[in-house]
Amino acid sequence: MENNHLENIWMQQSDKAPAFSSKQIIEKATAHRRSQNIGIAVLIITVAIVTAYGIWQFPQKFNTFTAGLLLMVVPLIVRIGIELNSKLTKATKLVQLDTRSYKSYLTKHFAWRKVVHLVITPICFTLYIVGLCMLFPYFKNEFSQGFYMYLIVSAVISLAVVAIVIIKQVRKELSFLTTLQGE
Repeated sequence: MENNHLENIWMQQSDKAPAFSSKQIIEKATAHRRSQNIGIAVLIITVAIVTAYGIWQFPQKFNTFTAGLLLMVVPLIVRIGIELNSKLTKATKLVQLDTRSYKSYLTKHFAWRKVVHLVITPICFTLYIVGLCMLFPYFKNEFSQGFYMYLIVSAVISLAVVAIVIIKQVRKELSFLTTLQGE
């Protein structure tokens, strides 16, 4: 969608002027969309890697290795679904609603995102970690001691970085929700 089209929609509305200019809103929306796209891409790449590894190493019977892989993949797929739905719904509402209605929608949207971030995300993150931990005994048997230690250290560092990124994003969205509710 063209920025000029969005600006025309904002300018044609008869309600009192929004707190932000149309250019500021477009910039915020573009930045949020970009970060959402990056997040979705990272999740999809992670699912692809874990799934490819699972297919390559898939055992003949269901065991803790398989369960661990499933505990890693399923929460990621759930998060991808939530993010795609959130992104598509928000974009659709932007062109359908006037300023006041869209602000009301955004307040509800970010209240739902608060539930996602404070309930669903920690559950998904915990399940992912449990699944990863279920794989470590298999890694210990399959790989050298040095590579096994590398996997543990890199997993801890990667999970810490992901947790920091998630916390930063949650704070940003909660701050935006507070701003919306305060207007």
